[in-house]
Amino acid sequence: MENHLTSLCDTPKAYEGQPGFEVLRTVPGTWDEIRVPLARMNEHVTVARRSGSDWWVGSLNNGAERNLKLELDFLSEGDYQATIYTDAEDVDRNPNHLDRQVRKVTRKDIIELNLAKDGGALLHIRRL
Repeated sequence: MENHLTSLCDTPKAYEGQPGFEVLRTVPGTWDEIRVPLARMNEHVTVARRSGSDWWVGSLNNGAERNLKLELDFLSEGDYQATIYTDAEDVDRNPNHLDRQVRKVTRKDIIELNLAKDGGALLHIRRL
């Protein structure tokens, strides 16, 4: 999480055909702004990074399931489209299974992130 370089923890071939791979191909390599809206030492961290007018938000979780409430107050005024990737309910049996939701949001919204143990979430938020 502290590395400034965008990287995959395996070869790109290991990700091809996996759910969510399409979003990994579009993550920028440089950032205009970085914020940490949610974090608790040794439990979870959520980092929001902006490139241009797009925000990329990633959450990592430890070994306890939890529900986080992500306030979107880091967004500028206006309407956005959020593509939200979260662990699916059967992640304990199929660790590559993701849920994908697309919804309209503003800076006043709060998104609930249900994180599986050792799981995470990814949001790509684009201005409409």
